[in-house]
Amino acid sequence: MKYLKLIFALTILSATIWLTSCAKSAPDDHAAVPAPISKNEKSQAHGRVNQILVVADSSLWMSPVGDTFFYYFSAPYILLPQPEPIFDLTHMTPEQLAAQPLKKEFRSIIFLADLHEENSATTRLVGNDLGAEKLQQIQQGKGYNVTVGQDKWALKQLLFYVNGGSEEKLVNCIAQNFPAIARKINERDAETVKATAYQGGEDSQLEGEVLTKYNLKMRIPKGFKKAKFDSQTNTLWLRSDEREIIANIIIHKLPYKDKSQLTKAGIKKIRDGITGIVTTNQPNSYMRINDEDLPLFAENITLNKVYTLQAKGVWDMVNDFKGGPFVSNLMLNTKTNELVLVDGFVFAPGKDKRNYMQELELVLGTASF
Repeated sequence: MKYLKLIFALTILSATIWLTSCAKSAPDDHAAVPAPISKNEKSQAHGRVNQILVVADSSLWMSPVGDTFFYYFSAPYILLPQPEPIFDLTHMTPEQLAAQPLKKEFRSIIFLADLHEENSATTRLVGNDLGAEKLQQIQQGKGYNVTVGQDKWALKQLLFYVNGGSEEKLVNCIAQNFPAIARKINERDAETVKATAYQGGEDSQLEGEVLTKYNLKMRIPKGFKKAKFDSQTNTLWLRSDEREIIANIIIHKLPYKDKSQLTKAGIKKIRDGITGIVTTNQPNSYMRINDEDLPLFAENITLNKVYTLQAKGVWDMVNDFKGGPFVSNLMLNTKTNELVLVDGFVFAPGKDKRNYMQELELVLGTASF
């Protein structure tokens, strides 16, 4: 997997976005955008998770404004063996949107408007929605603004009006507001991700076993089976291969000794110390973290009021040609003075992995003491 070094620089950008998106920032404004259709007549917004329709004049989209938008919103999702974008983008001009009314029911729409271009079709569209007074306030203020609307043409629809008094101000607006826009879209998409992950319900038997072994409450989707339990290391491996990919969860408990365990080097040592439970049919095969081809990222977070070290990276198999992405949450139980590692990884050769990792991350995020 040495070719992965070629996307190292893009991964660094994605890591910066991942860390920044955790901040409690918000777009500049929240507004109730005028809705031309009554609520009873609206259909549900459509589109996949992580999908955005961008409405902008062709000239603006082909300018540095469009390049900047693409740079942030299509940066590589952290952290996958092959690059996949954070968001899937579709661009349309206002004229194209008017000619294809079904596109107006997209779940996430972002309007890019250069307010200096008064004859711009996008600027006129934004002006009709926000009003002349609002546009004047933007121009007289810092010169750019993001206004958030919802349910304009469909139910459960998010709209972002990204406005600037010049191309330069629009570029600054995109750069400064990307984390908050991305977070808001992800929060809304989480409902769909959750519904997909738990579409078959929950496995109460496995949940009970995890609670007994690890004093850990966790919502485990149906479809996962116990692949192996290592009593010597107190490690449980759950596996689901009912879909086109193989999803896996590893749970492990160990005594908390010192702060060095809750570091990037510490979580790597803990994970590599127990993933020998994962093998293939090749002799002497076992899983390990591959932080040579792509870096291992770690961040301290609070998960369900529990101090947690979260790590993201890629894994591979020693003595076999397999690999993929993983996410690990190392949780500190202060009542028992123990650490619990809750890890998720997928094996999906030839398949896009972003959405599956988002599902796994959501499942791991249900863990609590």
